[in-house]
Amino acid sequence: MNSTPKRLLALCAILAAGFGTTFLLPEVSPMRPSRLKSQMPETLGDWDSRKIPITGRELDVLADDTSFERRIYSSFSDLSVPQIEASIVFSGKDMSTSIHRPEVCLRTQGWNFVRERFVTLPQMTADGQPMTVREIICSKNRRDPEAGTPVVLPNGKFLVDWQILYYTFIGATDATASHYGRTFIDIRDRVLGGFDQQWAYATFSSVIPGRYADQGVDIGTFDPLDENQTGKHLETFMRQLMPTVLQPPRNEQIR
Repeated sequence: MNSTPKRLLALCAILAAGFGTTFLLPEVSPMRPSRLKSQMPETLGDWDSRKIPITGRELDVLADDTSFERRIYSSFSDLSVPQIEASIVFSGKDMSTSIHRPEVCLRTQGWNFVRERFVTLPQMTADGQPMTVREIICSKNRRDPEAGTPVVLPNGKFLVDWQILYYTFIGATDATASHYGRTFIDIRDRVLGGFDQQWAYATFSSVIPGRYADQGVDIGTFDPLDENQTGKHLETFMRQLMPTVLQPPRNEQIR
């Protein structure tokens, strides 16, 4: 007899019990703040930055007590590499409406996912610990903001935008690149510890210059980096940034 249905039923029962238990618990202690600092540096080595305002659409979707920090970083010593957008969103008391997976917003904006995977980046913290991120490579046809029609290149083809994005969630004692992993950690904390972690959702993204060069677009001084090379570009930047914004965990190492 196939035991797979029994296993699935058992798993569903365990999940239901775990989620149900969270509602039966007494009020938890005050939320423990995320290890991420509330602000990113204006300058970072050879990188300079400017703040990017949060859009009204984002503010409408998220809870009122959600806080943000978003910057565009540009290298002033190496004009061959593209800019990097770094963003941190801090959850409020209602974590169900404060932060969510970027996949939701990206699909709503019309991005098509080309590749998704988990990537472990080495030496991301001040003490040399690795960090696992979720990688998303996506594309979409660019549209004229006024006419709303696709932008057509001189060769008659539609202009396609390409980007690569890394994200992870960082709490008070844990870090995870999995949305469902974050949910399980919340259940564990409430059931076994009687507390909530404040999660900070950190994203880092860049255009993929090589994909534009392949379409015949003039990419100026940028090197025609492909997906993997652009990912390494993000990784190098994050290795500089993370030790400046990530505080040591109170009780546990990052996992």
